[in-house]
Amino acid sequence: MKRLAALTGSLLLALTISSCGAATGPVGTWGEGYKTDKLPYLELALGQEQDANKAGFLTGSDGCNRLSGQWLMLDGELTFPQIGGTQMACEGMDTWLSKAAGGTISGDVLTVTDANGATLGTLERRG
Repeated sequence: MKRLAALTGSLLLALTISSCGAATGPVGTWGEGYKTDKLPYLELALGQEQDANKAGFLTGSDGCNRLSGQWLMLDGELTFPQIGGTQMACEGMDTWLSKAAGGTISGDVLTVTDANGATLGTLERRG
C-alpha cells in the first residue's frame, strides 16, 4: 500500500512539474493588447480538429482594428490563410499587424511576417 501511495505521489509530482514547462506551439495569447485595444495582440486557439497545434482560429487587434481569421502551422511556419478585420480610421496608430500573412515562433517570441516574408514586428507570448 505504501508503495502504491509513493508511486501515485511521484506521478502527480511529475505531472505537476511537466505542466509548468514553457508553452509550445502557437496556441495562446501573443502581445500586450489583450489588456487594451490600443496595442497589437493575437489570440490563437485550436480549431475543432485539435490537430496537434497545427490549425485553428485567431482573434486580436492591430491596436485600432479588430482582427479575426484562421491559422495553420506547416513545417514550423505559421500562416494566416484567412485574416480580416474592421476598417476603422485611427489617427497615429501603426496598424502593422493588419498586414500579417504568417510568422515564426522562437521560444516565446512570434515574429510576424507579411505576404513577401518581410518582418513586420514581434509579439511576446503571454501567460
